[in-house]
Amino acid sequence: MASGNSSHGCIADPGGRVLSQVTRVSICFILALGLPLNGLGLWVFCCRLRRWTETRVYMANLVAADFLLLLSLPGVLHTLGQEQGNQEGPLCRVLQSFYYVNTYMSMCLITAIAVDRYTALSFPLRARAWRSPRQAALTCLALWLLVFGTVALAASLLPADENFCFGQGHNRGTKTLAFFLLFFFLSLLILSFCSGQVLWRLFRQHTRAPPQEAGRILKARRVVATNLATFVFCFLPLHVALMAKLVAKWTSAACPTVQSVTDFVQVAARMANANCCLDAISYYFVATEFQEERAPPPPTPALKLQDAG
Repeated sequence: MASGNSSHGCIADPGGRVLSQVTRVSICFILALGLPLNGLGLWVFCCRLRRWTETRVYMANLVAADFLLLLSLPGVLHTLGQEQGNQEGPLCRVLQSFYYVNTYMSMCLITAIAVDRYTALSFPLRARAWRSPRQAALTCLALWLLVFGTVALAASLLPADENFCFGQGHNRGTKTLAFFLLFFFLSLLILSFCSGQVLWRLFRQHTRAPPQEAGRILKARRVVATNLATFVFCFLPLHVALMAKLVAKWTSAACPTVQSVTDFVQVAARMANANCCLDAISYYFVATEFQEERAPPPPTPALKLQDAG
């Protein structure tokens, strides 16, 4: 992602020729790896599994969001290839909106899965009354509408002196940056709380579980820990970089600092894109659990957690 102009007129070169080439190679690599992985995930979750559960609904939507994000990356390459100073057009805003929607939809779905796990384990009787595939589908629909509407509103109401697209000398508004930062850190707070509570409860169960159950509880812990680690690894650096960019704008930082922040955003954005590939680890664990549940043992809270993702 390219950065914008500083408040006192610095034009940040989006990484220079070397970083620009690295950016293009990394996007091509993510596309080459992510498209088959997510295509396979779509086939498994939509066609191969026998029954729809809450987990399957959430995971199918997550795979779809990742797949659509991958399809938007050629649009990012297009905007990155534009010369600095070019005026934004409708195509640029549509491509960038598509990218934003699927990036933040992935965050929303990962957070929703964590909340679903937490409620299934912490409040099993209450959760049984309202958790259902239909409820999960309605939640996903609401999240799609919320994220799409928010990004569309941000793109359409942007002031004339602020830019929305990447790949040029930008003047990204502080309100836009602040909104995305608030959105991310709220998601991170919810995800961390729910995952931490689940991991603690599973740890306590694991210490008291018989040997035949201990392995399944350990596997559930690995799923939760892997999802949390993937979210933090992929998305935290990007939003730390955006925070640095916001501080640089507020403090009218010197041009070398602006350029360093620009390069940081570029690298962190590629780490965020890699989430499309790393989510495949979750697909594998969840699909394996569905296969095991074809002949399920008597239910326990830990097994119910695995059914929740």
